[in-house]
Amino acid sequence: METKTEEFIKLIDKALEIAEQIGREKQPEFRYSERLNNLISALQSIRSKTLIDKLEPSGGISTLGLAREVADWIEPLDSPLLKTVGAIEEYYQKHL
Repeated sequence: METKTEEFIKLIDKALEIAEQIGREKQPEFRYSERLNNLISALQSIRSKTLIDKLEPSGGISTLGLAREVADWIEPLDSPLLKTVGAIEEYYQKHL
């Protein structure tokens, strides 16, 4: 059985994969490249903090702010990236 940390890391890895794929497919004309790069950096940071057990616990209240940030610029709103980032936020609040 996977630990909560392992499941969380898998969600982050999936989001990173999708974000990096968007970057490869849409650059250089993608007008939200800077925001996409910021998201990738944030996901990598969260992943690193999780692995060294330095991620602040949610306590069922805090969020990571990822879903709100992505929702501001992603098109369409049913994007796999937004869905995956939403799953990260939900998992963080419920399990970490």
